[in-house]
Amino acid sequence: MSSTPYATPTDDQISWREADRTYPLPPHLVAFLQGGVTATLGARSATGRPVIGSGVACRVRNMSEVRVLLSPAANAALVDAVTKGSAVAATFSRARDHRSIQLKASHARIRDALPDDVSEVARQTALLADELMDLGYTRIQADAYAFRHTVDLVSLEFHPERVFTQTPGPGAGAELPR
Repeated sequence: MSSTPYATPTDDQISWREADRTYPLPPHLVAFLQGGVTATLGARSATGRPVIGSGVACRVRNMSEVRVLLSPAANAALVDAVTKGSAVAATFSRARDHRSIQLKASHARIRDALPDDVSEVARQTALLADELMDLGYTRIQADAYAFRHTVDLVSLEFHPERVFTQTPGPGAGAELPR
């Protein structure tokens, strides 16, 4: 990473290029996805209209399958779109420097959350809330923004087919090639 106090698309491109390619998703990206970042999800309804949603945490299985944990009640339109076969886009952003990575897949599925997901959601939402407090949020604001007390969970699961840097700055939106 650069010596600047903020992330840049160039940082993402360099990290991607230099990453260990033993796995479909490099370890540095998996750590980022599971490190207390926000997850904004996008899909398309059966009529072609865009729908969005928010995940509360992310887990990566076998360095290839992304599992975004979310509330089905709060994301009903998104869950419906994915259930009906929509492609998905998931953008993960870090609060302190706005580093953002977007993953896209032509299909995904909705599954029940696993028993050990609850403790991982607690860990990741605590990381995000603490980072927001460092940035000046109150505890109440940070906990609400991080969805700290979400209890109804499902997992949106997909294998990313394309990866993009969405970190603000010159080069944002560039695809990170396989």
